[in-house]
Amino acid sequence: MTHQQPQAAPPRVPFAIRLALAAWVVAEAAAFFGLAYLIGFLYTVLIFVGTTVLGFALIRYVGAKSFRAARDYLNSGGDPSRELPNGYALAGAACLIVPGFVTDLVGLLLLFPPTRFVFRGLGRWIASRVPTVHLGGDVIDGEVIDERDAPVRHDRDDDGPRPIIDQGP
Repeated sequence: MTHQQPQAAPPRVPFAIRLALAAWVVAEAAAFFGLAYLIGFLYTVLIFVGTTVLGFALIRYVGAKSFRAARDYLNSGGDPSRELPNGYALAGAACLIVPGFVTDLVGLLLLFPPTRFVFRGLGRWIASRVPTVHLGGDVIDGEVIDERDAPVRHDRDDDGPRPIIDQGP
């Protein structure tokens, strides 16, 4: 009989992140039920759906605008590692799509330029904590040979001549 080692448990998410997630869920529920108490359940659901529809519309508009601005910025020789224009507005539109009124408030704050300064420091702090990703890897020298350029020998079979591609050594 063989003894198997118990499978290691996956690493747990840090306590601060779990606490922040729990606080966010509680805040979203409190905002939803508080607004439903003040204006009624039907109007609350209509606002809920309306902000999601608004978020999708803004994603299309801000996304297209951001893509054009980024393309122009990079074509003019801009540094791709720097902050691209409209990134915060795009994040704000995405926050409007996520269900919840607290998230909608954050999305609205990100959409308007005067209130974006609140998030600039947070964005830079998060960006400084993200590990650098290096794309690529080892380079292997080689040569690409197209089959059409390979030497062809013609052998005679019963079916007539057919090309045979020389596979090399």
